[in-house]
Amino acid sequence: MLLYQFRMGTNPRRVIIYLAEKGIDIPRYELDYANGEHRSVRYLGINPSGRAPTLVTDTGLAITDSAAIVEYLEERFPDRPMIGSDPLSRARVRSLERLGSDLVARGQLWLWNQTNAFPAKEPAPSQETADRISRYLSELLDILEKDIGGNAFLAGDEPTIADFTVFPIFQTARERFSLPFGEDHPRLDAWYRRFRLRPSADY
Repeated sequence: MLLYQFRMGTNPRRVIIYLAEKGIDIPRYELDYANGEHRSVRYLGINPSGRAPTLVTDTGLAITDSAAIVEYLEERFPDRPMIGSDPLSRARVRSLERLGSDLVARGQLWLWNQTNAFPAKEPAPSQETADRISRYLSELLDILEKDIGGNAFLAGDEPTIADFTVFPIFQTARERFSLPFGEDHPRLDAWYRRFRLRPSADY
């Protein structure tokens, strides 16, 4: 197996954090985003979308979606399950993970318009658009704020793929762009600060 990654990227970090928490060591290749390696002919031949991450399996299949990569690895390495250990816990984790995926998608659209850092994605950032998307972000953050309750992690007392999905968009906004993402949601803010202390969260 070989994982093509961009360690600062929101979607790749879902996989990177998962691997660290799970204790899986696989070969990796760091894409040179600054010089456009993800748009090179060679990489586009592996992943036509030109995005990271991509996991090339031992059979040569390229898995190009971060959630699919994590689920594939969970099936390959079933010890210490991080997707739940029974039907009910798996349903809860998957529900939160999919909510997190929506949060990432909306959060990225917000970042494209809140900053000038993504000209290839949004050549004309709009503060009006960012403000409108912010309301849609708040809808999801409100749900997660209620769901986490008094838990240490999003789905309970142990980290799961739900945490690895949601944490990176918080980290991207707060650490790469110094934006107050989720700071007005006290339970999520506390969760983020706790999770940030974990070795897996380091860049």
